[in-house]
Amino acid sequence: MITAEGGRVRRVAVTLAGALAFGVLAALVKGDQGGVRDTIGNLSTPWLLAGFVPGLFARSLPRGAVLGLAATLTALLGFYLVVSFPLDDLSEVLRLNRRWVFSGLLSGPVMGAAGAWVRRRGFPLARAAVVVTGLLLVLEPLVIVAARVVPGWRTVIHWTLEPIPYVVEAAAGVVVLAAAARRRRR
Repeated sequence: MITAEGGRVRRVAVTLAGALAFGVLAALVKGDQGGVRDTIGNLSTPWLLAGFVPGLFARSLPRGAVLGLAATLTALLGFYLVVSFPLDDLSEVLRLNRRWVFSGLLSGPVMGAAGAWVRRRGFPLARAAVVVTGLLLVLEPLVIVAARVVPGWRTVIHWTLEPIPYVVEAAAGVVVLAAAARRRRR
C-alpha cells in the first residue's frame, strides 16, 4: 500500500526524472553547431513549460514555485551536463551560461506558481496546458522581434539564431490557440 507521502515522493521523483530527460534531450537536439538545430534547442517555450507543467500538480502556489524551480534547475543540469561532456568542465560551462541559470532561478518558480494557480482556479489542466503552450509559442517570437525595435532590448535579447524556427513557432502557437478556441466552442 502506498501512503500519501510515498505517492508525493514518487510524483516528485518522476517530475525531476522527466525534467532531467528534457534537459538532456534539449542539449542533444541543440548539438554543438549553429543553425536550425541550435535555434530549436534554444527556444524558450519548452524551458518555461518545464516549470509550468509540474506546477499544475501542486496544491499550493509555494509548492508549485518550489516544484517549478526544482524541475527547471534539474532540466538545466541535464542540459549543461550534456553540453559540458566534450569539455569535461561542468563548472566552466555553468559559469559561462550563468545568465540562463539565473533566468531559471526566476522563471522556474514563477511558472511553477502559475501552474499551481491554474490548478487552484479549477481550470481543466489539459486545456490550461494547451492554452499556455499556445500563448508561449506566440509570445516568444514577438519578444524577439520587439528586441530588435525597443531601445535597449538588444543588449538583453540577442537574435543571432535562425529566424525560420521562430516563424514556425509563432504559427504553431496560432494553430494551438485556434484549436483550443474551436474546441471550447463545441
